[in-house]
Amino acid sequence: MQLDLKKLPFGQYMSRHLLFEEADPMGRGWDKGLYLALAAGSNSMFGGFGLRSAGFIRLTPLAGGKEVAGTAEADPSQAVIRCKGGCIRMAIDGPAILLKGENAGLKLLVKLGRGETVTRTKLGYELVMGANRYIIALKKGKADLQVGWDLEGLSSTDPIITLEPEDGVMEAVFWDTDATYAMPEAAADVDAAAAKARAAFEAFRATLRGKDELNAYVFWLGFMACRGGKLVIANKIGNIQANAMEQALSALAFKDAGAALDLISDTLRLMTPGGIVPAWVKGEQILPEAPPPLWGLALCRVFAGGGIDAVDKDKLAEGYALLTKAVDWWLKNRSLSDGSFFYAYAHESGWDGVPVLPFGQGAVTPDLAVWMALNAGALEAMAKKLGLQDEAANWAALMQKQLGVLASLWKDGKFACRSALTGEEVPCPVGIGLLPLLLGDAAPGADALRAKAEKAERLPKEQAGLIALECPALAGKLIAAGAAQPGTLSGGAYRPVLSALLLALEERS
Repeated sequence: MQLDLKKLPFGQYMSRHLLFEEADPMGRGWDKGLYLALAAGSNSMFGGFGLRSAGFIRLTPLAGGKEVAGTAEADPSQAVIRCKGGCIRMAIDGPAILLKGENAGLKLLVKLGRGETVTRTKLGYELVMGANRYIIALKKGKADLQVGWDLEGLSSTDPIITLEPEDGVMEAVFWDTDATYAMPEAAADVDAAAAKARAAFEAFRATLRGKDELNAYVFWLGFMACRGGKLVIANKIGNIQANAMEQALSALAFKDAGAALDLISDTLRLMTPGGIVPAWVKGEQILPEAPPPLWGLALCRVFAGGGIDAVDKDKLAEGYALLTKAVDWWLKNRSLSDGSFFYAYAHESGWDGVPVLPFGQGAVTPDLAVWMALNAGALEAMAKKLGLQDEAANWAALMQKQLGVLASLWKDGKFACRSALTGEEVPCPVGIGLLPLLLGDAAPGADALRAKAEKAERLPKEQAGLIALECPALAGKLIAAGAAQPGTLSGGAYRPVLSALLLALEERS
């Protein structure tokens, strides 16, 4: 599988290093060419106040010490820059990028933000970018650093590092580290790093539903270390924020129940002492506002058909305790006397731009009843496996209660949203009203809902994917509202969560 570096970066699971080709489709003034993104954790990059070049290194191949034209290609294991008479290969091993030039060198134009520097130390060339330290260590060849000063602006010019071969060979390692300068042992060379990456990718693919290699790669690429866990971030090249809702949707891609539970548990470990699972986390920032409780959606799916039997009992017990605490928060803070749950604020639904609170106040909605029914179903399965029969019976009763709530919202062949304060009812948005299909035939009006789904158009991407999971015959039509391929979204962005949904959908369709 070859990657189009104009649409999708070359990177690796849990690594922040990214290689991409900038064509400047948005006309923001970037020099077209090949870039290495190192400082994914600083400078807001593509977010905040718009596109910024700080934190990136522009790569230009050298032959005989002079800039030459080159082309780049990549697969999940390595990237290759080819130029006349030579090439540069690179592979990623966790926090290290290993490079080898054969009859070719590299010019590195380092784009720094305010207060960021490049200096030469005994370790190599040290790049200080935000809270991060990057070390470029030369193993074979020769290197040079050029940096000047803009006396009028009282700032340094963008530094240039050149790496050139000696006797036809150049080898270097780029290290992603911090103030501790921790540099664990890396692969011996590019070949070893590429083989390690290839094996890791294939092992990851074996845990997934679906067979699409490109979607599997985008999903693999999206994982990052986050607050002691492994979470899927929105977009590693721009938005390193991990959204709680997207973790649950991403877990749908796993056929391995243990892997799905790991992702859900890493999400739930972020909850406050009171049990609020934060809506998102980004570095040291955390938003302690409740996201939609989708966790059981993935767990019910992977536990079905005996999948739960393969989960380690200790892991299952920990996941059960975490999910129980998260669901208890909703029981204590977002439930009514009739057993229904409500969103207190629009953002708690997680659906951007969808008016799930038509009353300007708390609302009981069918999607929330579905999420709580599925949470109860997952907890019932876990309790039974752990031998907690009384608790399993309580969760089964909660699921039946939510089916009753859904039945009360089913009016005149469609679902309604109900005010949590006044009881007033209004029709809910189409996508929200189709989500009870995730319960299959247990959903009120299941046949009528499937007929409505056949006529649905232009649904939000995530809603379209979820509805298509239960109605695979509609997959093509519904997913057309989103992105059929991971690299086709505007601005060169990619969405690991969409690739996860497409993998889950591929198996059903």
